[in-house]
Amino acid sequence: MAQTPKINYPQTKKKTDQVDDYFGTKIADPYRWLENDTSSETKAWVEAQNKVTFNYLHQIPSGAR
Repeated sequence: MAQTPKINYPQTKKKTDQVDDYFGTKIADPYRWLENDTSSETKAWVEAQNKVTFNYLHQIPSGAR
């Protein structure tokens, strides 16, 4: 059986300054920045993720898709 090549995912930045307070319980949300789908930073992250995904999918023989 062929071994699956290791996938190198793009780094996902974690911001430490986003913390919400829910009734006295503080919850960090380091990926809140990804919710802004119109920012150039989020668009670049999505493009990098898509590149990894489509490179992997294109390696699958067409009969298996």
